Amino acid sequence: MTWKTAVADIPYGGAKGGIGCNPRDLSKSELERLTRVFTQKIHDLIGIHTDVPAPDMGTNAQTMAWILDEYSKFHGHSPAVVTGKPIDLGGSLGREAATGRGVVYATEALLAEYGKSIKGMTFGIQGFGNVGSWASRLIHEKGGKVIAVSDITGALKNPNGIDIPELLKHKEATGSLKSFNGGDSMDPNELLVHECDVLIPCALGGVLNRLGSIAEHLGPIYYCA
Repeated sequence: MTWKTAVADIPYGGAKGGIGCNPRDLSKSELERLTRVFTQKIHDLIGIHTDVPAPDMGTNAQTMAWILDEYSKFHGHSPAVVTGKPIDLGGSLGREAATGRGVVYATEALLAEYGKSIKGMTFGIQGFGNVGSWASRLIHEKGGKVIAVSDITGALKNPNGIDIPELLKHKEATGSLKSFNGGDSMDPNELLVHECDVLIPCALGGVLNRLGSIAEHLGPIYYCA
């Protein structure tokens, strides 16, 4: 993050910070109060020319809206103080899909070096949050075959390709990958060694700690992170 923002010459800082909690265990009201108090504690450390917070794991556009509103109580209306805001508050169109889309662009560039394209290739995607779900959606639209996905709720596989639009609807309705009838459940730990053409890790950092062993197990594989 530090290098990325420095190269772009924008004040996104580079530090990572947050609150140690599980948002799934909290009500919307509790999340709002927690976010606002957190903002009260750090409002003098962030700013449009100092350090601009961005959403990450466990946060969304609503979270950023709360930070913006609370910060503005101290410093006046300052929509540039956070990224990832709702569009109505000055957020960027396409921001939600941007990281997943970037993963797809990187994948296309990697495959092009080998004279290949996404269409017809098989993909294993670890992580089905914002990044993984958008990457899966865009790969599906480009004719790629996503044959395995996983997240903290479980993992699915289908050698014929998972219907990603239907899986997205299922995940939105249930909050989980479980009980989806378009694939078979699998051990999430097996996803990284599940046979596929392209492995795309979209989960937390530190998951890949034995990549050499994974490569030996799978043989030739395109790896995009």
